[in-house]
Amino acid sequence: MESLVSANAPERAELAEISTATLDGVDCFMLSHETSVGKNPIEATHFLAKAIAEAEGIFDYEQAYVNVKDEVKGKGIRVQNIDILSATGCTLAFEERENVDMFVCLTDTGKIARYLSKHFPK
Repeated sequence: MESLVSANAPERAELAEISTATLDGVDCFMLSHETSVGKNPIEATHFLAKAIAEAEGIFDYEQAYVNVKDEVKGKGIRVQNIDILSATGCTLAFEERENVDMFVCLTDTGKIARYLSKHFPK
């Protein structure tokens, strides 16, 4: 299997791995050999970004939000105040979508942003 270290384009298996990881909710990707010693570092980065964007384009964010909401409700999980705030923000985004363009999280630790992303707002 020739990777983007020496090839001009990714193989289907590599694109499938990127898509699967994106849909599974990974937080980041890292290209090491492709960009450090590969012959096409810019193209490798471009292919990665395009594959991520296409996978995110088919993800059903609204259903993911409903699933998380139902899971928490169904198990009777006691949630922290920060989780309640983030869930409420996402509810507003999904139910009042014409009024919400973006979330801005002012944080020292990043905790509110992580909780907010758990609910998959667009």
